Amino acid sequence: MLATPAALPEGAGWSFEFKWDGMRALADCRPAATVDAPGSPRLRSRNDNDITEAYPEIVSLLCQPGIPDALIDGEIVAFDESGRPSFEALQRRMHVRGPAVAALVAQTPVTYLMFDLLRLHGVDLIDRPMVDRRAMLERLAQGRAGWVLSPCFDDGPATTAAARRNGLEGVVAKRLASRYRPGARSADWIKVAFKHTQECVVLGWEAGEGHRDRSLGSLLLGVADPSAAGGWRYVGHVGAGLADAMLSQLSIALSELRRPLPAALMPAGGASQRRPRATTWVEPRIVVEVEYGSVTSEGLLRHPVFRGLRPDKAPEETTWARGGRG
Repeated sequence: MLATPAALPEGAGWSFEFKWDGMRALADCRPAATVDAPGSPRLRSRNDNDITEAYPEIVSLLCQPGIPDALIDGEIVAFDESGRPSFEALQRRMHVRGPAVAALVAQTPVTYLMFDLLRLHGVDLIDRPMVDRRAMLERLAQGRAGWVLSPCFDDGPATTAAARRNGLEGVVAKRLASRYRPGARSADWIKVAFKHTQECVVLGWEAGEGHRDRSLGSLLLGVADPSAAGGWRYVGHVGAGLADAMLSQLSIALSELRRPLPAALMPAGGASQRRPRATTWVEPRIVVEVEYGSVTSEGLLRHPVFRGLRPDKAPEETTWARGGRG
């Protein structure tokens, strides 16, 4: 279930949570053959990729004896040294599999912040009110070592103030009576983001210059738009925030996706209206996240900064969503 960008709701009947800067994941806990044996939980991302192998510390929490058949919704979050969520730190974990994961567990630990319960003892709960699902989740987590629930509050303005004070991404308001709508963006969940962020698909790249002597200097970005020619709309370019290691990683990935023409209709004057640069077009398959200040009247991002790759998102999900990330 996804939240709709809007103003903080007023009145009774709402619960308020912090908006975490992490990666959404469902934890599917299956019971073991015997009471004392560990179960076999699986973690799946929003686009239904199996990410179990990447987060063994979460899996171990879900393998505790006595955990029933359950399906939990939550956010995988990495915290920095100051205790704030760091999407940059989480990036170090998102793509790693195999033996290298063990070292990263110690270097960059993650926390699974649980906030909803969709199944318990094999019973589907999505038609139950959110307030009931939350109460059942709290009972399930009680006394289980390492289980962390995303805190919820009944005062929206106070929650917003606390989120701002602690440098968090925003607030999510949830209607207490709401059912869970899988895959739907509902007004029963409202998100209030403090920073503008947007997932974009990479349409190509421009060559670098100066001290950045690599072939890749900036990324050309688009969003999914069924009304646009080809189904993609160009929204600008980003070069800020692209560290050398990420440039190298992107150069390898994008070089395998070359295409002769852009997937989106480009503005008059070409992709770069600042000065001509060598441009390479790619298939729109790689999704990235950028932070930006505002949007021009032409629909281009102003002052975008690269934040990271989003392998948990499909290219078709990069629809325009001013006011924050889903």
